Amino acid sequence: MIDEALIAELEKIAEPGPLMAELERRFPKRMAIGTSGQLTGCALIDLAVRAKIPPRVFTIDTLRLFHETYELFEALEKRYPIRIERFTPAPKDLDPMVKQHGEYLFFDSKEKQELCCHVRKVLPNERALDTVDVWITGLRADQSKARSQAKRFEIIQHSQPPVGLRPVLKVAPLVGWTEQKVRDYLKVNKVPVHELLDKKLQGGFYYESLGCIICTTPIGPNEPRRAGRWRWFNSQNGDKECGLHLPSPDKP
Repeated sequence: MIDEALIAELEKIAEPGPLMAELERRFPKRMAIGTSGQLTGCALIDLAVRAKIPPRVFTIDTLRLFHETYELFEALEKRYPIRIERFTPAPKDLDPMVKQHGEYLFFDSKEKQELCCHVRKVLPNERALDTVDVWITGLRADQSKARSQAKRFEIIQHSQPPVGLRPVLKVAPLVGWTEQKVRDYLKVNKVPVHELLDKKLQGGFYYESLGCIICTTPIGPNEPRRAGRWRWFNSQNGDKECGLHLPSPDKP
C-alpha cells in the first residue's frame, strides 16, 4: 500500500541502490525510472543495475529531442540490459495544437510555451504513469530554486481513467546529491553520458540541462542553471519548469 507508513519504512534505507531494490521487491515491474538523458537519470540506471534490478526505464520523446539524446539512449541500451520505453505525444493532442497555434508557438507567450510542454511532455508522462506504482525521478535539490525543496518521497494522486485517482509514489533517490557527486559517480563507473553535457563551448558556455532542441541553449559562466531553457523568457520572474515536476501546493 502506498501511504505515509510505507514512506516511514523506506526512509530507513539511505542508499539509492538498496532503496530501488526494495521498491522493486514490493512493486515488481511497477517501478520505473523516468529519464530525459540528464546526468542523474544515467546514474540511477547504473545504480539500479548494480543493485541486481532489471530496471524499467522510460523517457518522454517530444519528437524534438537533440540527436545526441537519441544516441545516448542507444548507448545506454547497449551498456545495460534495458529497453528504454518511449512515450510520445498523441496525434489527437498534438495535431490540433499545431494547427491552431503553429509549430513554434512556444515563442509567442509563456502560456503557449506551457501548452506545448503540456502536450509534448506532461500528457505522455501521464500515460507512462498509468503503467507504474513507483516513479523514480532524477530530481536534485541543487538544480534550481524551485527544486531546492524537492522531497525524497512524495505521494501524488494520479488520474487514470476509468480507475480515477490512485496514489503513485514519486521517489528522488539522489535528491541530496550535488552535480559534482553525480559526475564523479558517472566517471568512476564509466556510465554513458550525454555528449552535450560534457562539451565546453567558446566563451565558457556549456549545456546545463537538456530538453527540446529549439527550447534549450547553452548557459554562460555566471548564469542561473535554468537560464538556457526557454531563454526568451529570462526577463520574466519565476522558475522555469516544463510541468512534470511542479512544486506541490502547501498542505493546510
